[in-house]
Amino acid sequence: MTQQRNGQQRNDISGGSIDGPAVQAGTIGTVHIGTRPGATPPDRLTRVKNRLAAEVRTQWRDEVTAQDLDSPAPLRLWWRRTERAVAARGADGAQERGAVDGLVAMFRELPVRQLVILGERASGKSVSMMLLTLGLLEAYDPADPVPVLMTASSWHPRREHLHTWLARRLTEEHPFLADRKGCGTDMAARLVTGGHVLLMLDGLDELPAELHAFAIRALDRAVGGRDRLVVACLAAEYEQAVARSGRILTRATVVEMEPVSLDRAEEFLTADRPPADRRWQDVLARLRAHPRHPAVPLAQALTSPLMVALARAIYAPADADPRVLLGFSDREGIESHLLSAFLPAAYEPRPPPPGGRRRAPAHYRPEQARRWLVFAARHMNRNRTQDFAWWQVETAVPGSVRGLVFAVVSGLVFGVIGHAAGGPVIGLVFGVPFALAGFVVQTTARCKPPTRVEIRFRGTGGPFLLRSAVGFVIGIALGFGFELPYDDALMLGLPFALAVGLHAWLRVPADAKKVSSPGLTLQQDRTATLMLGLSFALSFGLTFGTVFAHTDPSASDWPGFGPVDGLTVNAVFVLPGALAGWIVGRLSYGRWGSLAYGVAGAIVSGVVFPPADDPGFAYGLGIAFGLACGFVVVLGRPWGAFVFACALLALSGRLPWRPMAFLQDARLRGVLRQAGGVHQFRHARLRDHLAEGHT
Repeated sequence: MTQQRNGQQRNDISGGSIDGPAVQAGTIGTVHIGTRPGATPPDRLTRVKNRLAAEVRTQWRDEVTAQDLDSPAPLRLWWRRTERAVAARGADGAQERGAVDGLVAMFRELPVRQLVILGERASGKSVSMMLLTLGLLEAYDPADPVPVLMTASSWHPRREHLHTWLARRLTEEHPFLADRKGCGTDMAARLVTGGHVLLMLDGLDELPAELHAFAIRALDRAVGGRDRLVVACLAAEYEQAVARSGRILTRATVVEMEPVSLDRAEEFLTADRPPADRRWQDVLARLRAHPRHPAVPLAQALTSPLMVALARAIYAPADADPRVLLGFSDREGIESHLLSAFLPAAYEPRPPPPGGRRRAPAHYRPEQARRWLVFAARHMNRNRTQDFAWWQVETAVPGSVRGLVFAVVSGLVFGVIGHAAGGPVIGLVFGVPFALAGFVVQTTARCKPPTRVEIRFRGTGGPFLLRSAVGFVIGIALGFGFELPYDDALMLGLPFALAVGLHAWLRVPADAKKVSSPGLTLQQDRTATLMLGLSFALSFGLTFGTVFAHTDPSASDWPGFGPVDGLTVNAVFVLPGALAGWIVGRLSYGRWGSLAYGVAGAIVSGVVFPPADDPGFAYGLGIAFGLACGFVVVLGRPWGAFVFACALLALSGRLPWRPMAFLQDARLRGVLRQAGGVHQFRHARLRDHLAEGHT
């Protein structure tokens, strides 16, 4: 992008803070949605595209601000047409060299708008992709495809077609596309297959190495000569993938990021220094005086935008002397030193902003932050991804550990309830099956994606009444199954009607201002999880209380078994209990959950113990039982599993007690960045450095 500032044209990448270098983007133009006065109202497809463009723009504009990419002290980055044998022969229509802000104009002039951006590690590829996305949105026309920036780490090209993956990711990042009432059926797939989306695919090299060649073939097959595409990848990995696959993106123009020159590095390093501060000028003068200064380790390190940014942040204090960098004998030593020194500089105490309730501590100690970030980096590398997704944190705790803890807690809670209801033997009958079921479901649990919904009342009257009617019938049937009196069975239908009906209030988010973020996806899944847990707590709790208060299983005329060791089993009550347990397990834990809790429900409901003498005590115990069931349901959902895993990790010191606040704080300090609903390290170099345990 090109912008005017103080009468001069500037095109750069800026920094000036701990957040690192940034491309000077200027003021990103507004994405115009709606229609001109007197114009025909846009059709549904145009409205959807306008809204998607607005959300994408908001998402990446916020990230530009968070990464300080629009500050006025730019590090100028340039690209050139690659000389590697990875582009089609005779590809014309693109200039040979230009500044990063010229990518938008160059891309628009291409005869076929397919572009590959190559570069070394930390050469500015991702920043260029971000700014290219925003630049294309600056003058967005509804007739054009909407540029959407995605990271490639979640795509498995052997298992999922590019269009299928992109449609799924669009729906995950922009949930309004799943709203059938507002967008129609399969809107994301229609956008993708109809050529209405321009995929900006960053980090192709983040895929496993064995998939690189297959990914290029899959991209070329999917886009052909019609679709537009921009891909960013490490130069060497892309070159190797082309050699292995024997195939290129046949219509794509390929450019490569240039190393930072010493002059541009000096401009950036000294931009915010007073004239009297000549520390960097002295260091760089000594480099230039060296007869082979391009080969000097420091000169080599300063060709990387990331390293230039780290050096500026680390040596910003007046008492920090960059001359120590001249003493390193190799480039790797300098880069390791800068990566290690970055966190102490980033986690210098900062005062909180004025006004409002502070959502994060004023500061974290560097050693604390490092320990938690090392855990995050190793967790990501172990999962072979660059995304830190909160709903996958549970995989960091071994299933056997989760199962053992959950089994103990669950067994104690249900055991106490059973003991209160019928004595120590009944306590064991309640506690042991639920403990075993808890161990089974936690050791076999698999990560689920979060539920992206919010509570909405408008337009839910009909669905609410229909669901309530179904719940009412279920409640009555369950009451008759437990041989409740007619009036009590009817009364039991009311909590089931409410419990089932209230899910009609959960709707796909409709607010275009709510762009996907880790905090928002967690909030939405928490809403759905608590609603589900409340519905089970309400219905099961009142069922248990009513049965305990008004039913004497020993007086039933239906066949039973026993007494066996003092226990009697009512065969009739086994079925509704098994069905209720099956529903709990199925909705929360899948196949193994339905089996484990179906058996537990059958055992608990079938055992005979005398009814309560006091209805108040019966319903109080029913409430406790319902809350315990709700607890089981909640821990089977993504938000509940996340809270459970984080508690275990916090006890072991691997995560803070408020992990989301810490992650957001790390983003504000420039350690992490945000890509839709996940966090990522600002660069893979920093992630790998931490994961390898460097100090």
